[in-house]
Amino acid sequence: MRRWGIAMLMAAALAALGWLGWSSLDGIYLNQRAALKQRIGQLTNNIRRYEAGIEDQTRVAAALGRYADGSMGGDLETVDHQLRSRLNRIGEEVGMAGLTVGTGRARNLQSPAKSQFRLRGQRALRDETDFVEVEAWISGQAKFEQVLQLVHRVREEPWLKRIHQVRLEPKDNGQRFEVSLRLLTLYLPGQVPQEPVSGGYDSTGFDRYAGLIARNPFRIPSVAAPAASPGGIVPVDRPTFPYAQWFLTGVALGPDGAEVWLLNRDSGESRRLAVGETLQELVLVAATGEVAEFRLNDEHFTVSLGHRVVAKASLGN
Repeated sequence: MRRWGIAMLMAAALAALGWLGWSSLDGIYLNQRAALKQRIGQLTNNIRRYEAGIEDQTRVAAALGRYADGSMGGDLETVDHQLRSRLNRIGEEVGMAGLTVGTGRARNLQSPAKSQFRLRGQRALRDETDFVEVEAWISGQAKFEQVLQLVHRVREEPWLKRIHQVRLEPKDNGQRFEVSLRLLTLYLPGQVPQEPVSGGYDSTGFDRYAGLIARNPFRIPSVAAPAASPGGIVPVDRPTFPYAQWFLTGVALGPDGAEVWLLNRDSGESRRLAVGETLQELVLVAATGEVAEFRLNDEHFTVSLGHRVVAKASLGN
């Protein structure tokens, strides 16, 4: 029995020593090993994010470089000069009379990404101007074909721009127009194009406007005189307001929505109507493409470009 007791005590002592050894091993080595592995994993992830950031920075820098190469310069003075010069050259080559070119306000714009720079040391990045938007216009008098050439020439220019308004006022039955074109361009401050934006005008794409030029929807077709009655008396419609003398000469999408141009063939008077505006009791309901919808009293009707603004009610039928 005494031997069994000694053996049990020895076993217990060995177990205690083993537990103490494992605890020491777990506390001194294994826990530190786990912490080191976790730290290594965090650092590895940081390195991967850093590498991805470098790759993304290279991609973004290349994309910004392409935008810069499509601009007219890296500062307002250069861009303003280039913009005026190019628009003036286009107007002269198109053959516009009374040519006027100008530039408007320059607006500093910031990227939505500025919200990502929250730290105090990132304030300069947060407040940095990403690009500047410059407004410009060209106006003058031109024939219908010249008007289309102007729009096509500006659109085909290789520098960055957005045409946001073309306003026409027809004269002499669509033979000439007061035209004004407004646009926006942008540049990246300090980002100078590697080469000046250049390129000759390719007139090939202008051929598709030949049919429109020949038709000229702003020109009012001649109207045959009404046939005489057997008694020699020509019937004459005399409505309260001479709606039938008015023709639809233009449909456009302006800054405030759709609008149309109307011309009184007899008096030469012209009117511009936006949706909801009226000519006497005639109300413009909608306009798109080459068609406008009107309402006169309770009657709705549509009118195509170059046609009379007339409804049954306006003729008293």
